[in-house]
Amino acid sequence: MPPKHPAFTDRYCVVLNMNHTIFFCLLLGALFTWQGALAADTAVKIGTIVADDSNGAWFDRSLEVRGIQIVVAGAVGGQKAVPNKWVEKTAQTIKLLIDSSAPNIENVLQKRLVATLAGAAGTAHQGYQTGQRIGYGGGNSYRPNPLRDNGIRHYKGFEAWLDRMVHKDMVWYKNVDSLHTGDDDIVELLEHLMHTIHSFGLPGVVDGSLDALSWDPERRRDYHKQELWLAMKEAIDNRVFNVSDYGNGDPRGHMSSVMMTEYMYLLNFSMWEFGKEFWGDGGSLAPEWSNKARTAKGVRKHNALGYRLFMTYFDPVLSKPDIKTLRRMFKDHDRGVSGYVAE
Repeated sequence: MPPKHPAFTDRYCVVLNMNHTIFFCLLLGALFTWQGALAADTAVKIGTIVADDSNGAWFDRSLEVRGIQIVVAGAVGGQKAVPNKWVEKTAQTIKLLIDSSAPNIENVLQKRLVATLAGAAGTAHQGYQTGQRIGYGGGNSYRPNPLRDNGIRHYKGFEAWLDRMVHKDMVWYKNVDSLHTGDDDIVELLEHLMHTIHSFGLPGVVDGSLDALSWDPERRRDYHKQELWLAMKEAIDNRVFNVSDYGNGDPRGHMSSVMMTEYMYLLNFSMWEFGKEFWGDGGSLAPEWSNKARTAKGVRKHNALGYRLFMTYFDPVLSKPDIKTLRRMFKDHDRGVSGYVAE
């Protein structure tokens, strides 16, 4: 058998004739060089921002963290490149949301969450990794807009990326609708990362969650009989969640998927009592989300099904970021330090 370690190379070379010895030693050298390069390449890619133009012409960098591939817009379409410091803040926020050291976490389930996000075999969307896009400003900041059909086709390779990944909405650096405060940045990142993780990480992790968290009517026609929709409907009926601005306001209409996605974010924010801390207008999102349900106690009283949904399917695998840590990371006018370290 060929040697498993370089230390045995000389011993094998002695017993072979000269021609075979030269060939065998060259082969072993190539093998170990290849293995070393492969290990080094893997070490670079996990958690480190790398130059990467394989995900479409809109993006020039990528980063892998907790099963999610972050793809980063470069200087293209008349817009500047997203700075690496914002990419690292995004990655660090994901790490804070999926932190195995948090006291509420069931580690086996959280590992399953990461595997699900990565699209691992046997998970809810196996073969399709979760992607998170980061752009600068907004869709209309680019010419053409990469979020529209003609724009998607313009950025060569982007459509192929969309087809091979599962993905939700965008994270924007210097969102055109932002006041550019630290709190606005916190909400920008947490809201849209939660949309991604709730939709493509949670279903299938805790037993029963694949059915309970059915948010896509195109995949499950009886979604309105499952726990997520029923919890949302209770919140609507109890005047906690106001959906009048979502299309025609019908929770079983064409905007039902959007409503459920937003409901999960609002529920999560309120169970962690983040809304009253980070939302503008004195910590209020009324009338969309009632002030009476901005705390875990308020949710339990006014949306009991939502409280149970969160404690059953969210709490065992998601970690609440520390408020002081978030405020150190995100300060007004793009200041603050991420503290991100690649793993």
